[in-house]
Amino acid sequence: MLRTLIRGVGLGLFLLFAACATQMDLPKDFLQLSESEQFRAVTGDDARVWIREFEDENAASREFWAQAVEYDFVQQRGYELIAKGEVKNRSGVAGDWFECATNVGGARYGYLVAIWVSGTNIKVVEFTARDEVWKARVESVRAALRTVRG
Repeated sequence: MLRTLIRGVGLGLFLLFAACATQMDLPKDFLQLSESEQFRAVTGDDARVWIREFEDENAASREFWAQAVEYDFVQQRGYELIAKGEVKNRSGVAGDWFECATNVGGARYGYLVAIWVSGTNIKVVEFTARDEVWKARVESVRAALRTVRG
């Protein structure tokens, strides 16, 4: 009886830890890589998603960060802005997303970046893939942004 209880508690803690470690519901075919400082996931055809969080001691606004991210990608890096919009995460916090495209080594790549600001906490989700893979996966990744925790 005690052994069954211990196994049950162990399984419960494992499931609780696994739920906490997953920062978003991944679209089909994405595999979450082992835990590190960043949440990272990949597909067999080399689509990549990662999530980073950092603190902004200045507590700059969402509008500031959206403008800064768009400026960085378009003006600084030379990406082509394809689309942008607003998305709410799982907690209902509104954020901004941007879809861009660029050429790297003769190949076209799509890039999606989404950002949420909550006080001093900044959460960024990034997705990139070669153009043909991008086109097949971008809608499911954009939909998954609504499941981002935090």
